[in-house]
Amino acid sequence: MSLLRAVLALIVVLILAHIVLFRLDYDPATHEAVAAVYSLGELVEYPARALLPEAGFYAVALTAAAGYLILYILVGLLRARMYRQP
Repeated sequence: MSLLRAVLALIVVLILAHIVLFRLDYDPATHEAVAAVYSLGELVEYPARALLPEAGFYAVALTAAAGYLILYILVGLLRARMYRQP
C-alpha cells in the first residue's frame, strides 16, 4: 500500500510540474527533462482528457491531479482500515 501511495503522490507532483512548465512557456525541446515531464504529464492526464474532451489544458490537468489525489486519500483510508486493531 505504501508503494502505491508513493506512486500516486509522484503522479500528482508530476502533473503539477507539468502545469508549472506549461504556465512558464517552456518548450519540450528546451531540455530532455522538460520533454520527459511533458510526455509523462500527457500520459497520466489521458483519463481526464477522455472524460473532458472539450475542456482546456488547465481544467484537464487540475481534474487529473484531483483524481489522483482522491485515489491517494482513498488508499490511505483503506490502509488505515486494513491495519486497524480491533
